[in-house]
Amino acid sequence: MCSELKTNLNYLFLIIVLFAGVVMGMSKDERNRLKEKSREMFYHAYKSYLNHAYPADELMPLSCKGRYRDKEPNRGDIDDALGNFSLTLVDSLDTLVLLGDLDEFEHAVKLVIRDVKFDSDLIVSVFETNIRMVGGLLSGHIFSSYLQDKLNHMHWYRGELLNMAKELGYRLLPAFNTTTGVPHPRINLKYGLKSPKLGVLRETCTACAGTMILEFAALSRLTGEPIFEDKARAAMDYLWHQRHQTSDLMGTVLNIHSGDWIQRESGVGAGIDSYYEYCLKAYILLGDDTYLERFNKHYSAVMKYISQGPLLVDVHMHRPHTNSRNFMDALLAFWPGLQVLKGDIKPAIETHEMLYQVMQKHNFLPEAFTTDFQVHWGQHPLRPEFVESTYFLYKATEDPYYLEAGKKVLESLQTHARVPCGFAAVKDVRTGSHEDRMDSFVLAETFKYLYILFSLKEEILIDLDDFVFTTEAHLFPLSLARLSNVTVVPSPKSHILDLLEDDFSSSCPNTHYLFPEDQNFAHSIRQPLKNLVEGTCPTYKSGLKRRRLSASEFQASNKNHLTLVRKMGITVVMLADGRIQLVHNSAQAESQDDAEEGVLFMQEMIELSKAQNQQERQLRVVYFTLPGTKVRMVLNAGPAQFGTDLKGRDPVEAEVVVAQPLRACGTINNKGAVKDKLIIVERGDCMFVEKARNIEAAGGIGGLVLDNNPETSSKSSPMFAMSGDGNDDIKIPVVFLFSEDGGILLNAVREHPGLLFGIADALSLKGEEIHTQNIPSSPQGLGDGDTPSVIGIGQVTEVYEPDVSQDKDSSSTSKHMHELFMKLHNLQQIKVDLDQLLSLVSSGQFSSSGNDILHKRFRYFLKTLLGKEKLLSLDQELMNLLVKLAKTVQFTDSLPFLPNLHTLNPLTNPIAFQYFLQNIRTHKEPFLTSAYKRGTSGKLTQSQSTLVSPDDEMDDL
Repeated sequence: MCSELKTNLNYLFLIIVLFAGVVMGMSKDERNRLKEKSREMFYHAYKSYLNHAYPADELMPLSCKGRYRDKEPNRGDIDDALGNFSLTLVDSLDTLVLLGDLDEFEHAVKLVIRDVKFDSDLIVSVFETNIRMVGGLLSGHIFSSYLQDKLNHMHWYRGELLNMAKELGYRLLPAFNTTTGVPHPRINLKYGLKSPKLGVLRETCTACAGTMILEFAALSRLTGEPIFEDKARAAMDYLWHQRHQTSDLMGTVLNIHSGDWIQRESGVGAGIDSYYEYCLKAYILLGDDTYLERFNKHYSAVMKYISQGPLLVDVHMHRPHTNSRNFMDALLAFWPGLQVLKGDIKPAIETHEMLYQVMQKHNFLPEAFTTDFQVHWGQHPLRPEFVESTYFLYKATEDPYYLEAGKKVLESLQTHARVPCGFAAVKDVRTGSHEDRMDSFVLAETFKYLYILFSLKEEILIDLDDFVFTTEAHLFPLSLARLSNVTVVPSPKSHILDLLEDDFSSSCPNTHYLFPEDQNFAHSIRQPLKNLVEGTCPTYKSGLKRRRLSASEFQASNKNHLTLVRKMGITVVMLADGRIQLVHNSAQAESQDDAEEGVLFMQEMIELSKAQNQQERQLRVVYFTLPGTKVRMVLNAGPAQFGTDLKGRDPVEAEVVVAQPLRACGTINNKGAVKDKLIIVERGDCMFVEKARNIEAAGGIGGLVLDNNPETSSKSSPMFAMSGDGNDDIKIPVVFLFSEDGGILLNAVREHPGLLFGIADALSLKGEEIHTQNIPSSPQGLGDGDTPSVIGIGQVTEVYEPDVSQDKDSSSTSKHMHELFMKLHNLQQIKVDLDQLLSLVSSGQFSSSGNDILHKRFRYFLKTLLGKEKLLSLDQELMNLLVKLAKTVQFTDSLPFLPNLHTLNPLTNPIAFQYFLQNIRTHKEPFLTSAYKRGTSGKLTQSQSTLVSPDDEMDDL
């Protein structure tokens, strides 16, 4: 198969097709101008990173500062690529070589050797760290050796980058310690899998597990340490055996321990993409026919089930004739480039043309778009996949059409993404808004592919035909095939690229290519697709007036905003738990322009909701330990999109003080009492972020926002992240508690003055052995399976510390004693509530119909008490107290919703009593939270009472 050696490899890139009269060729001057422009744009981003961000991992181009892990607001999984190891510099090393800037490359290598360290207590993505950092270090080493050996440059280099790559590889190796050989998705750089921050990991994506072989094989063959390639190969072997045996398709997510598929959707985009890529490229780089055979099987399945004309639509792996979703994501744009390597040019041209039309319509390729070419997710983080495929198609065809496509990408970046400090990701292609984000792949891939697209072969220092591009566009020489995974490079000065002059005896791509010979081939394929997108996707009228309101600006408490969305045909419905529901009906809009703006608004709202759902997974907790015991009470709390992110940080502990005024929408008056304390405030009247600023201004070290909606609980209400206003000026943590959870907190404040409370990330308590009572599994999947989870849904949990010297039976007895203690504590609290009620009714003031304050207080106390009716059945004494209370209280017409309690003896009239309980639970009138209204003497005072109105408008979604 490989007898033609290097000559056949060159056919992969050098088939030239002439297009006489079809497409005018780009002039040499124009092509050179674009090459130099791409160089200038690269340096604009690169120097902005060095000047404003280094040694941080990434540049924040809008803020002109660096993004360090755990020092900026957490962005969820995106941040798993960061390890405080100067990611952008390492990732872009080989781009400097392709640009011919050898002095800057040498300077950058010295910076990496001097500054980059891996001994950090950080959780990172195994996949991202491998392709960006390990790949970047290896490629940097390869070119350092080349410059030293071939160009008499960098005499001082002694293989330092290779040693760093090996160190990092060993830090990633524990991830492969699973029964399946499929690696864990994340790992702690310092502690491996032993870090309590890591939590329990059960699943990973197919691409995450199957995109290790190029980097790990190169690492083994350059260092002589076979373990890296062996582990990556074992993972690839296992994934192959887990394919669907009938369809030969792969799912998206699988269990790393059992191998069971968790998500069976199959496509070529997010979650699977680079697995297919590495099946083929492992064959090209390593010369192992096994990888080619696997790729060919997968490729046939993809073309049979997933490829639908120019579209690539996800299907179910086990039901491949059934689509699993109606949109495509931007990551699949790499597929035409992979088809070029396969030699299947016709479908590559078709899919690329479809993508190009979508890109032209929106200036960028949206992160996802529907099968009828409407925007599904509007983000564009300046991804390289489309220009990557453009480059490979141009190399295969020499069709100047693809130079024009690259020019369009270049102009869009320059016009719509360039900012004074680099290039900013596009938040929404429809509005052109920006994100404060410039991923490392912008320098490592996007500008690299643009530069080599416009460059002539002789203008690049190396022969690109002698290399394989990894999924991160790092370059590995094909000569690695001549080194077995037990062959050590003799010395750091070894002439590694001398091998490029030898035969590729073990490495060669498939020679069965079907390159076109017709001069008009590419044009004839594109022509029928000319109006594919424009003919399907409705175009917004050019006369659409400027957007009046975006989803990120919307506030449900702003009457002008409500008026604007109503004009767009959007109905706002306030839900019982304080959230809002938006319903859009274009027919109710005042005009067609308003209807179109409403569509954009709703799409933005969906994307905001998605981002919020990511944050909902990052639950917070409020905890306290009961005096004289080891019983820890843990309450679930919602995070905030502002302030200090508690993830990976120590808890914040202090006494708790109630703010005056309670809603803290202005200056907090009791500054002396709240300084250096955790401050309780109530939801309502102003935005969450305003309350946080007022708490911080008063000297508080943290905020606890309690819901003002009655009967809400983390057991029954969906948790949400409190929204901010886009300003990053708050330096304290703030969390949200639903009313029932807040009631537990307030009772503790009342009963135990001076008690310390803590705010923490929920995962930070996972390292402790805990006991939970009737806690269901978290819907976000944050539980630990066999390990009890502290993240129950609005439950109170107990932390116990069993004596390890005791035997199993003794430990079980200890647990049971703690459970009984917990129940006793709750029963005692009910007795305290009863005493409060009896002290009120014994005063005789309930006979006065004019005393509304007492009536309202009574409603609260009675509601709190009767909400615990299940516990009442455990204690006959408490039941007797309730009966005594029912016979004592005289009601007036001021409480019409309550029946006469003397008829509700639960022992003699249980049916009526249950009806009463149901009525009290569902009653929606305002109620008071008792601890808000208690003075230092422990008695209720009228001046401290605050009534919660059901008409209060919410400031969150």
